[in-house]
Amino acid sequence: MRMCCILRRQFTFDFVAYFEAWPIMSTRYTIRELINFSRTMGMDTEVIEYPIEDDGQTNWLLSADNLGAIASNISRELKSRQRPKGHIIVFANEKGGVGKSTLAFHCCVALAHAGQKVAALDLDSRQQSLARGLSNREGTARRLRTDLPQPKFVTLGQQTSANLTQEIARIGSDADYVIIDAPGHDTPLARRAIALADTLVTPVNSSFVDLDLLGQFDPVTLKLNRFGNFSRLVQELREVRDYQNKPPVDWVVVQNRLQHIGSNNQSRVADALADLAPKAGFRMMHGLGERVAYRELFLLGLTLFDLKLIPELARMQPKAKSEIDTFIAELNLPLLQMAH
Repeated sequence: MRMCCILRRQFTFDFVAYFEAWPIMSTRYTIRELINFSRTMGMDTEVIEYPIEDDGQTNWLLSADNLGAIASNISRELKSRQRPKGHIIVFANEKGGVGKSTLAFHCCVALAHAGQKVAALDLDSRQQSLARGLSNREGTARRLRTDLPQPKFVTLGQQTSANLTQEIARIGSDADYVIIDAPGHDTPLARRAIALADTLVTPVNSSFVDLDLLGQFDPVTLKLNRFGNFSRLVQELREVRDYQNKPPVDWVVVQNRLQHIGSNNQSRVADALADLAPKAGFRMMHGLGERVAYRELFLLGLTLFDLKLIPELARMQPKAKSEIDTFIAELNLPLLQMAH
């Protein structure tokens, strides 16, 4: 039994192809040499030591399949870093286009309206949907000379674990809630954000394409064949958390962007989620419906909670606002429960 180095690539370079050009099966390279080489190629890597059986030759394993080793490594790394006092809510799904940033934005504003101190981090430095919405909100408040509840927010530029925890400490040291919007794909930083979560919110559309990362189902019987990659990652991170006697994470899967007229497919997806929930260890909620009002107000950085402060802008839509109220209430957030 030896210790094998697993290098995990963050960017889109074909890491394995680079190393296939090296005689790695006959030459010994130190971990530091491999890291330095990866960085000359513009790649950021995470290093995991994992025991493997081999034939005695140098065998550097380049793989991301061992989620248990990855989860242990992430947990060890974060254990040495200071956590904020506030409750951390992470919106994460490796599938994009599910309304993740929209939910995170509404959650930020709703909690700010409830009198809570909110800090928001946008980890998607390319799209920056959450940060753009909150920035538009600042601009609207200035233009209308209206005092709108405003969360602190930042887009994480340097995509490292150290920078993530530093930025949380910088803007969220006195926050009641820290809200993190992870990118819509798998990255080492997204995994670390999930590991930090007290509440993990995973939105999905009513599509079996979206469910594939949670669970893979038989197309005829809808029987669960296997857990998807995202479910497996969350399960591994939770097991490590339990082993370290940390409080359990509350994982919530939100069926989002629902059509107001139900469909057979929407019902089938709901049934599949209901079957998967107790096996994967999450609870289900309904998110926001597909409404034009949400998209139009987002351009101004506003939500339906703000319209009472700007009566000339638009008329309230009680039913749409009740969706947001229900979503926040069903999150069962600790400080809000104490307030009630």
